[in-house]
Amino acid sequence: MKTISLMIALVAASVSISATQQTSSALGPGAKVFVAPMPDGFDSDFKAALEKKKVPVVVVASREEAQFEIKGSSETQKAGAAKKIMLGSWHSDEQASISVTSIESGEIVFAYSANKKNSAHGKQTTAEACAKHLKETMEKQK
Repeated sequence: MKTISLMIALVAASVSISATQQTSSALGPGAKVFVAPMPDGFDSDFKAALEKKKVPVVVVASREEAQFEIKGSSETQKAGAAKKIMLGSWHSDEQASISVTSIESGEIVFAYSANKKNSAHGKQTTAEACAKHLKETMEKQK
């Protein structure tokens, strides 16, 4: 839990940095991205979310082919007995964060973290939130 909290804090700081400065390594449509393996298979959820949200990137199979690397993590907190009994809710609380780094410069060009309470669709919800915000940021940089 401490690791996720620390990562979320770092990502939140990176978001404010990446939102205020545009660089030569800005992530644009058609960019080749490598989605690094993530704990609990979150990379698969995130790749599916990129496709579902129509994020205009090309996902490549190896880091060597990519211009950018996407790393991230996620955490699920299952509903406890009290929540199930008192609120009648079986939905989990989800947290996830991603960062997009330029492979050439090492610069973080995008970072985002999502925190969803009572998520009916688990990791899919946070993966789609991350993909949606990545797409919105790319569209603003055009």
